[in-house]
Amino acid sequence: MAQSLIRITPDPVIVDAREQQASESTSTAIATLRTQILAGLLKPPHQRTLPTLLLYDERGLKLYDDITTHASEYYVFAAEEQILTDHAKEIVEFMGVQGDEKTVVVELGAGSLRKTSHILLALANTVTEPNSGAEAPITYYALDLERKELLRTLGVVSSTIGSNLAGRVATKGMWGTYDGGLAFIRTGGLAKGTAPEDDDNRVTQRCGEANIKDPHPIFTTTSTQTPAPRPSSSAVEGDETHSASNHHSGSYDQDASTNMSTHTPLTLQPAEEEGIRISVSRPASPSSQFVDTSGDQTPLHIVFLGSSLGNFLRPDAANFLKSLPLRPGSGDTLLLGLDHRNDPKTIEMAYNDSAGCSARFKLNGLRVAERVLQGRGDEVDRDYGEILKKDGWTCEGKWNEVEGRYESYFRSTQKQVVIVPPDIDRPQDPETHVQFEEGELYSDAEAFALFSAANLRVINRWKDNKGMYSMWLLERPPFTFPRVRSPSSTTTINAATPASTVAPSQPLADLTSFPPVPTLAEWSSLWSLWDLITLKMIPPSMLHTKPIDLRHKCLFYLGHVPTFLDIHLTRVLRRLGKKEEGHTEPEYFKDIFERGIDPSVDDPSVIHPHSEVPDKDEDWPTPGEVLAFRDRVRARLIRVYEEYGVEREGESTVRDFPRALARVLWMTWEHEAFHAETLLYMLIQKAGDTDGTLPPPGFAKPQWETLQKLPGWSQPLHTSTVTLEAESVEISLGHDDIEADDSFDQVNSPTYEFGWDNESPKRSAKLGEKAVKVETRPILNGEFYEFGIKERKAGGHDLPGLWVVDSEGNVKVRTLYGPVPLSVAANWPFAGAYDDLKAFAKWKGGRLPTEVELRTYMDRYEGSEASNIGFKNWHPVPPQLPDVENGLRGHNGGVWEWAETLFDECQGFEKSVLYPGYSSDFFDGKHQVVLGGSYATVPRLAQRRSLRNWYQHNYPYAWIGGRVVYDI
Repeated sequence: MAQSLIRITPDPVIVDAREQQASESTSTAIATLRTQILAGLLKPPHQRTLPTLLLYDERGLKLYDDITTHASEYYVFAAEEQILTDHAKEIVEFMGVQGDEKTVVVELGAGSLRKTSHILLALANTVTEPNSGAEAPITYYALDLERKELLRTLGVVSSTIGSNLAGRVATKGMWGTYDGGLAFIRTGGLAKGTAPEDDDNRVTQRCGEANIKDPHPIFTTTSTQTPAPRPSSSAVEGDETHSASNHHSGSYDQDASTNMSTHTPLTLQPAEEEGIRISVSRPASPSSQFVDTSGDQTPLHIVFLGSSLGNFLRPDAANFLKSLPLRPGSGDTLLLGLDHRNDPKTIEMAYNDSAGCSARFKLNGLRVAERVLQGRGDEVDRDYGEILKKDGWTCEGKWNEVEGRYESYFRSTQKQVVIVPPDIDRPQDPETHVQFEEGELYSDAEAFALFSAANLRVINRWKDNKGMYSMWLLERPPFTFPRVRSPSSTTTINAATPASTVAPSQPLADLTSFPPVPTLAEWSSLWSLWDLITLKMIPPSMLHTKPIDLRHKCLFYLGHVPTFLDIHLTRVLRRLGKKEEGHTEPEYFKDIFERGIDPSVDDPSVIHPHSEVPDKDEDWPTPGEVLAFRDRVRARLIRVYEEYGVEREGESTVRDFPRALARVLWMTWEHEAFHAETLLYMLIQKAGDTDGTLPPPGFAKPQWETLQKLPGWSQPLHTSTVTLEAESVEISLGHDDIEADDSFDQVNSPTYEFGWDNESPKRSAKLGEKAVKVETRPILNGEFYEFGIKERKAGGHDLPGLWVVDSEGNVKVRTLYGPVPLSVAANWPFAGAYDDLKAFAKWKGGRLPTEVELRTYMDRYEGSEASNIGFKNWHPVPPQLPDVENGLRGHNGGVWEWAETLFDECQGFEKSVLYPGYSSDFFDGKHQVVLGGSYATVPRLAQRRSLRNWYQHNYPYAWIGGRVVYDI
């Protein structure tokens, strides 16, 4: 791949990132494109394809500009421009750009740069002092196929806002396809710098003369690689970027590179009733993760606007996003524009406007196909006559509601004879339809699912004023946890059904569960989380401190988690017949690290059986000894997977095990996940203190001042209630998971679901004798503050455990980034002790829900794709209330929820053999049932419907909220 620099004029610099050596002849490039056209059109009728590149000759670029300037129905451009005009400064702040530090920004399919100018100016404003006579600290690259347009548009930027950018932001071009540009970045091309100012001869030697002139009048690319969908550059000064469109479609078909004769005849069969569909084909996008081969740690920010991702089919879109060179946990970001699933008529008019701009742009693709098909080798201009009749086609389109995309067609308006060199003809009947373009649009749920599949985390989101379009700022975090897709809507609501009593179309109980045994990839993610917490958030000075008096010191948990795993591996391997199997050294760790403490809040001397730990700091193992032990235990676990795991057919990453062993592997994984959350809610008590807990590295730091201005954070969240009818519905609780049935002869079923002993057996329950109304909004910090102030003045209420009063008397809410003002957290769900929330509910004239009521509510109305679980954020967020009328689920903002049901054994309960005291030690009348999950709960736990957690009624530290119900 060429990675050279082209100096046409002193400014701008254009980086050559094309994938193929530029010395390739024009005839070869045209022949290759011709082969791709023929290969696509010779496929079976419902699979026919055309290269999307056909849309982007010089005339096509100008026609596309007509869409953005003359098609008033095309809302995408206006929506993006409004977002960037209003929020460019915020976007750059959330990117974390430090203007005096080296930063690189790359825009895919940059186009005219009209909208981008807002970002460039915001970037420039982050630089305190411009660098006179030196390289600017921020470098912006516009990636596109058209070298001429890159020179022109960058020149326009220089002549219009260049004085604002001088010494602050250097603007450069990157000449190539998506694939070429991204490969250039992956291989360290950006880190290799630019050519010396006075070394024009060196540039010419590297590039060759072919790089200085346009390769061909039709297209300015010579690549025969399979490029991704191409958002092209503008041909008209000041007009819209070509990336801001779903008027062009996906990448080439992999089969287009098959060895075909250039004289292959083209055969188009008459249309069936639904029409022959020839779609622009898409290859499987690369899924390999970015590997930084350059050693350069400069932050990289990718900009991908115009809903151009919609040109990929949904699975390919996730793979393309996966392939972006965003380094996990590095501060790299992606600014992504996505069109919404708007009103179908609005969509159809936007992509097939009344002025005919879209149709002219698309029909030009047939004109280009004609020109390419006429060429043969070097005889580019040889004329075989008209192959596709110029006036024999129209362009049509429709919105596909099921697939969530707009589909465009060419329709033959007359009987034609399609002649392909050398004079082989085929009849083409009227009404033949050729599908050539698709544009995928995304609902909120689909967008969140896309990001999850691409291992991306949402930092923030901006919508246009009409709510038709979104810009998402995303990052690739150090680890991710997969989640089960949630049902997106409830059943259709008819006039006779009250909206507040509608049942779900897909009960949460019917969701596909996780594989029974966590994969090694899941272990890796969990270890990344654990190491981030223990090695990067706990300073050495805190290891021998107790953030909470009711728990052990921090060092205990570093040893407890691997010790618990090691103990259970030893036991199960001995049961498998390895009688000589011993514990990992040092063996005495099992005596001090086996089990932690959970004493009574009222009387800490009352405590269940636990390990005896050293009294003096010097008698504890050193951190280095504990970490070495941890590594040996992890290596042991991997050996168990390799020795006993049976690879599941068709799923190379999933292994099945003898069920008795499978349970141990599942249990120890979830045990570690639980303790990660426990350790974090301990550490939050010291966050913000001098030498206290450090914020989580590798995740974008929240911009509190900006966030609190967002509508959902600053405006009142009006609640409503939904009715749960008395005894109207019988629901199931728990699941059947009988530990006594485990054996080493039986391999776990792929659909089997393990659970803790209190989750079994499955049982049915009904709501109470009276109907209840449940508030759709959880109790919020702001309203609890109002209640708490009144109670404190009356001497009846202590400060909640997750709140703190600063030196000036201001109430703040604890976060892992340090305490934040109540004005920031007012719309977050309140988290505190059961007694606090019970008192609040009573103050409002209600109560907390029973376990059955809470489970019923969650089944019906919770479970949005946007749910704040699994470290989507490292703090609560405002809840998303369910849209009952439209059947959309919500979420509570990232907390567990209290039930007024006591934690006790249910009928048929059997104590665990592996962990006998797990539940039964807490059947003491002091613990309440807790359901759901918090922002620090992994999806395996938070999304398992049968999971029941518990805490003491007056325990104030965990992330547990609640909601009010009213008896009718």
